[in-house]
Amino acid sequence: MDPSGVTRAARLTALAALCLVTVVLLLPAAISVSTGGAVPEFFGQFGEWLWPAVGVMVLVAVGLVVWERVRGHETSSRTAALGRVESRVKALLASSLAAQTQIKLGVVRQPRLHVRVAGEEVSSPDLEAVYDRLGHTMVLIGPVGSGRSTLLRELCLVLVERARNDPQAPIPVVVDLATWRAYGTRKPTEFTAWLLREMNRRYGISRSAGTIWLRRGRVAVLIDGLDEVPRVDRAHCESELAPFASVVCSTGPIENLPSVFVEPLSRGQVLEYIASVSPRLDSLESALTPAIWDQLDSPLALNLVALTHLDKQVDTIGTDFVGSFVVERLSGQRGAGPTIRALKFLARLDRPDLGAPVHMPHRREWLPLLPTRPLWLLFVRAVPAAYAGGVCAVAFMTGLRLGLWPALVFVVASSALLVLVNKLPHVFHPPGRAHGIITAALAFLAGVLGGLLVGLVGLWLGGIGMPWPYFVAYVFVVVASFFLALGFVPGDAPVPWAAMIAAAPGVSMIWTGPHTVLMGMGIGFSAGVAGGVFAAAVGRVWRTVRTAQHQRMRVGRPWWVQPAVPLLGAVGLLGGLGTSGSWGTALGVALGLLVTPTAARDYVWPFDAFAEAAAEGITRPLSLGELSFRRTALLHLAQDRLLLTRVDGEYRFAHVALRDHLASCDPTALVRATRR
Repeated sequence: MDPSGVTRAARLTALAALCLVTVVLLLPAAISVSTGGAVPEFFGQFGEWLWPAVGVMVLVAVGLVVWERVRGHETSSRTAALGRVESRVKALLASSLAAQTQIKLGVVRQPRLHVRVAGEEVSSPDLEAVYDRLGHTMVLIGPVGSGRSTLLRELCLVLVERARNDPQAPIPVVVDLATWRAYGTRKPTEFTAWLLREMNRRYGISRSAGTIWLRRGRVAVLIDGLDEVPRVDRAHCESELAPFASVVCSTGPIENLPSVFVEPLSRGQVLEYIASVSPRLDSLESALTPAIWDQLDSPLALNLVALTHLDKQVDTIGTDFVGSFVVERLSGQRGAGPTIRALKFLARLDRPDLGAPVHMPHRREWLPLLPTRPLWLLFVRAVPAAYAGGVCAVAFMTGLRLGLWPALVFVVASSALLVLVNKLPHVFHPPGRAHGIITAALAFLAGVLGGLLVGLVGLWLGGIGMPWPYFVAYVFVVVASFFLALGFVPGDAPVPWAAMIAAAPGVSMIWTGPHTVLMGMGIGFSAGVAGGVFAAAVGRVWRTVRTAQHQRMRVGRPWWVQPAVPLLGAVGLLGGLGTSGSWGTALGVALGLLVTPTAARDYVWPFDAFAEAAAEGITRPLSLGELSFRRTALLHLAQDRLLLTRVDGEYRFAHVALRDHLASCDPTALVRATRR
């Protein structure tokens, strides 16, 4: 019996029992007691714990539900694992470019591929027999587009049937090495851990069962995507996979593994294929020149040529099969330019699946791919304008609620801190004209809205301490001032200076009282945290920009960046013209702003987490130049045009050759070609 099935049944039974007891017994009794009713006798002295018991039951039920969502798909059953392997491999075959070509052309089957063992002259169409003769271990070698992946998947289905009929036969699993160093990892994952994770993620095989099966040789690992591993990691990857791999797809041999070569298509196979599509490719044969025949020796090339020239009068055929196919697929489409630019962006991300770009991955994966202009707009226009808008809004709210003097102190202190805690990099002028006034205006508006929110939070924080007794508020202000100053004062001996700074409110509160200082500290602290986190976030974004992008720009700082903040902040002083306010409140604003340097540091928790989230939020709009808001519609369109495929909810390029062509293409030239 499947142990994971027993575990899941027990988990679901416990969940049902919890829900039944909570809804039928505990919850009605708790409501009855809360509304003045009597405690049921069988609860006895535990009647007062009814609501806590309901809460615990709900939390346990939520935990079981989450467990079911995360781990409920796992299995250690051989039969269930075989079923999932078969289902996924069939989905991979059905979504391949070869299968899509069969649907478009109505071809009964693709040309049958032959393989030849290294050192032998005779080729064979039966890969299963070759696999058995070589002891169930080999390297399937062929150039890109030769049909290696299709052969690997077809062999997997044969081995699935063999494993169903023979309990001692291993379970075949197809894994893609493109995910071994994927999703922005800086170094490869340990191979065994990656393999177990892939078996769990793709086929639902629990890690405990996978570990035992691998140790006992009960799994035949069929590996695709070795050529996607970076060259620097190739030798390490080959040595890691050697103990586990049964079949590996590669463009070259691997030491200590038998080599099996995929034979190119013969001219007779190509002519037979063209004839099978008659009359839809009748004019193609006469256009095949010797140069085209030399390249038309793989299933990929044959499928691309057939799809490109289907139902057309063919006079000449270009040697760039991939480029011609992309042009034909996108010709006649409205707005081909944004689609091509987006596909190029996705291709350069070099991800094994494209599910994540619907929800953008981490900025370090895509920010270095951007051109100069959006980066210039961010650092030269958006960042200073947003900071100035925030200072203006907070100054206005400070003046409106606390008076003119606190607002003036806020403007002066925040402007000085901009210079002191300047995480903004040296901005630059791009080549050509790029004014970005609209960008600056929108960023200023966003800064104003953010500043209003910061001001409201600051007023709320300041109001928390108003009911406190005099002595408690007094001690809190002195202690808080000391610790804020401790993070503000540079050097190796900040304690004396921090004590001197904390003494200032200690003396002034004798006349002003602590509550007015507390009110100013709230808004100063809120603005200081927001400003410091914003500066740290911009610094994190700048560190993601590559040196090559820096070199395309001339370093320099526009004259208006620094003065814009105090000048626009002074506009916010208009809110305080009605009343001068208290100097005690102004002192509290200055003390609260001392938190800014601490919040701007990358290593102080929780400000570092806030800065990382803010950095992601700042960079997301930059991707709109490459990907539109309608990313899902874009992926659907590319799938309909046979440029992308979808398996298990994940989008992939239909072939690695298509991805590589789009990654290196000139979008402008490609758009012109689609319009001709």
